[in-house]
Amino acid sequence: MTLPAAAPLRHGYSLADLDRLARAVTTSNLVWWAAGDRDDLYAAAWHGIVEHLYTADEKPSRADLRNAGLSALEYDTRDTMRHRGAIHDGRTGQRYAAYWEWAGRATPGPEATVIDRHALHQIWPRLSPRHRQILTALAATDDHTQAAAALNLAAGTYRSHLFAARRTFLALWHQGETPSRLWRNDQRAARSGDGPRGSRRLTVSQVEAYRRRCLAGEPRDALAAEAGVHVKTLNALLRGRSKPAPDTRPARTQEVAA
Repeated sequence: MTLPAAAPLRHGYSLADLDRLARAVTTSNLVWWAAGDRDDLYAAAWHGIVEHLYTADEKPSRADLRNAGLSALEYDTRDTMRHRGAIHDGRTGQRYAAYWEWAGRATPGPEATVIDRHALHQIWPRLSPRHRQILTALAATDDHTQAAAALNLAAGTYRSHLFAARRTFLALWHQGETPSRLWRNDQRAARSGDGPRGSRRLTVSQVEAYRRRCLAGEPRDALAAEAGVHVKTLNALLRGRSKPAPDTRPARTQEVAA
């Protein structure tokens, strides 16, 4: 016998109520969970809601049930991503969804490759010669230090040009729309660093120089890109919450004073 959708289950909630809550949870964050099978996502949220409903001694609110469904769905999604080698860092869900939407097909389509190559042929001639040089050097060496050396540029000058080249490329890619933000987790930037796990550490004199430039009005995201660190790392250094690396040799101002 099928139970009517309006029939009460526990604490006055019906099947229809639980269905609406599970659907609301499933569709509440499509950026995070866009890659999953919709039925599986619904089932995870449903079981979280039902479990909370039947283990509660007093009648839970709809918000309580919804939060229980969210927690169950988040756990299920993280578990699925972990088993497939993905680590959620706030943006992984979007890239994870894009990958599995493509790789999950019986025969992966050629659309992404065709679009990328066609867009590159359209955008490349519109970049300035300097920007093309910067991007070509990075593509050829796959290392920021080597790319800067190949162009005979100081590290700061190279990173400033690279930041501008990437911003210009994104603006042309989006054709007048608001460009997406630059990814700051560039693994190549960490290869020649001297911090933990290869991350770059700024020295005392470098932090002081960036502090002066920040006070002069330069944007922190541009300074962070030039320095090769995350903007949060730069903020922590500028505010004294993190300790910079010692200078390997006296700062220029100290040399002059001596």
